[in-house]
Amino acid sequence: MDLLRQSSKSLAGRIAYVEMGPLNVLETASSSSDTTIFWVRGGFPESYLASNDHDSPWSGARISFVPTWSATFPSGAPAFPPKTLARLWTMLAHEQAALLNASRLAKSLMIRAQTVTRYIDLLVDLLLVRRLQPFHVNVGKQLVRSPKVFVRDSGIVHALLGVAGFDALSGHPVVGASWEDFVIENLIACSAGAHHAQFLSNRRGR
Repeated sequence: MDLLRQSSKSLAGRIAYVEMGPLNVLETASSSSDTTIFWVRGGFPESYLASNDHDSPWSGARISFVPTWSATFPSGAPAFPPKTLARLWTMLAHEQAALLNASRLAKSLMIRAQTVTRYIDLLVDLLLVRRLQPFHVNVGKQLVRSPKVFVRDSGIVHALLGVAGFDALSGHPVVGASWEDFVIENLIACSAGAHHAQFLSNRRGR
């Protein structure tokens, strides 16, 4: 135990954590010239590389895993009802790219607003949801704007909403918000990849 503590202390400030997200546009550009396929199916490899939309893991019973991933929570983490989390996740998909209104979500779920916030915190930590903070701050008027909330993978968004294929998506009300999320996630992923590559280059140059 003492040796473990010493090794963890010796690595402090000398390690970097890299977020391993789904595929991004730079990683898929060589495999397909049709960005709509990537957008509709999302960036998880088995979904993106499926032979067709119906064979994608997110089709049919593709959200059946929702009640099971709660079993992977870290030990000691608070207990979260899987069905409530699944309902909240679906609600967030319906309100993709909307300003967060925890009170309204709480009323629909018949729980407290603070509990909704905790649930969203968990989904953010699991890299399933992104909470995008407002860019502008009005200090003079002390105006606090709510963050926007996105379900991060576009394929999961479409699955939660029962949208199968580009034709269905193009006529769905979520199409604009889904594209907004798709662009934001890819910009962040590509930017993070560039910064990580620069970090590794600088480390090797020392």
